[in-house]
Amino acid sequence: MSSSDKVLAAALDLPKDERARIAHELLLSLGENYVGSDEDVAGAWAGEIAKRLQEVRSGTVDLVDLDEVDAYVGQRLDELRR
Repeated sequence: MSSSDKVLAAALDLPKDERARIAHELLLSLGENYVGSDEDVAGAWAGEIAKRLQEVRSGTVDLVDLDEVDAYVGQRLDELRR
C-alpha cells in the first residue's frame, strides 16, 4: 500500500468535520487557479446536469420559480446587510 493510500485510509476514518477540514486544506494547497483539466471540469458538469435532470424527471426534487428564488435571495441579502 502506497503512502498516499495509507493517508487516505486514515483520513477516511476521521469524523466528518475533520475530513472536511483536511479536504479544504488540501484544495487550498493546490493553488487558487486549480480546477483540474477542461475535460475533468466538463465531465463533472455533465454528470451533475444528468443527475439533476433525472431528479426533475423522477419528481424527487421540488422546483422553485425564479421569481421566488430572486425574492428570497434579495430578502436574505437585506437581512445580512443589517
